[in-house]
Amino acid sequence: MPPWISRLALPLFLLVACTTPPQAGTAVPQAYSLPRTEVLPLTAASNGVDYQLYVRLPPGYDPANGPYPLLVTLDADYQFALASAHAEHLGGRGQAPELIIVSVAYAGDPDDGFAYRTNRTRDYTPANTTEGGYGPDIQALSGGGPAFADFIRNEALPYLEQRFAIDPQDRVFVGHSYGGLFGTWLLSAQPDLFHRYIFVSPSLWFKDRMMLDDAQLPGPMPRKTYVYLAVGDWENQPDTGHAMVDDLKAYADRLAARDDANLIVKMRVFEDETHASIFPAAFSTGLRHLYLSMDDAP
Repeated sequence: MPPWISRLALPLFLLVACTTPPQAGTAVPQAYSLPRTEVLPLTAASNGVDYQLYVRLPPGYDPANGPYPLLVTLDADYQFALASAHAEHLGGRGQAPELIIVSVAYAGDPDDGFAYRTNRTRDYTPANTTEGGYGPDIQALSGGGPAFADFIRNEALPYLEQRFAIDPQDRVFVGHSYGGLFGTWLLSAQPDLFHRYIFVSPSLWFKDRMMLDDAQLPGPMPRKTYVYLAVGDWENQPDTGHAMVDDLKAYADRLAARDDANLIVKMRVFEDETHASIFPAAFSTGLRHLYLSMDDAP
């Protein structure tokens, strides 16, 4: 082979290699991220905790078309992606409004199980007790719910409403397990903060069922308030102290006994659902009922 041919061979090979499209399975994998999302860090003055607010805006978000209802969830690690994607799915089919979705998360390693248990226990419980939950060492940190509520009211919501076209008169709160417990306390202690609620399997067993005491139940609602209650039928385990179906039925009955025309409550026990599996079905059904089919719904 003449030397000039060998000198051309390498550049030609490189040209072909650089212009040939990669074969299936050979491209560098890319991380997937949810569209129209952002993470906003916010350190709370109320308790010094470093929070992160996960935000997803609806398709075609335009402040000029707002304000938009706001839906807030806790337990962002498993609720944000699920709730934001499904709310958008329902909204695109006329079964929910276009919503701005926000989940309250925490700075740090999302896979840190100890931090997960500690943060939930501190922030989602309305009083202190060393009984139940994740054990006495972590339960000793319980009772930070009021400070967490102050963060939501005085810091997170004003911050979000400054950045986005949010309707302060149409806020939805979603809480599961300890998060649902916090929601029941919030409904009683700060009834003007949210307009609609989804409580999924709330931990009403907490501190000798304190939220079932008459003194803890909500007083007259300042406006129409919609509460959707959900629990899985496999969650009724009185032998473990977690008779969650019975407790939620008792809670629903006591809310109904308030005979408050401004408090609209609906409850459902879902078949074949456990404490771990209940959230997706309860969220989907609850969101549709809050906006479409509860008695006297707007």
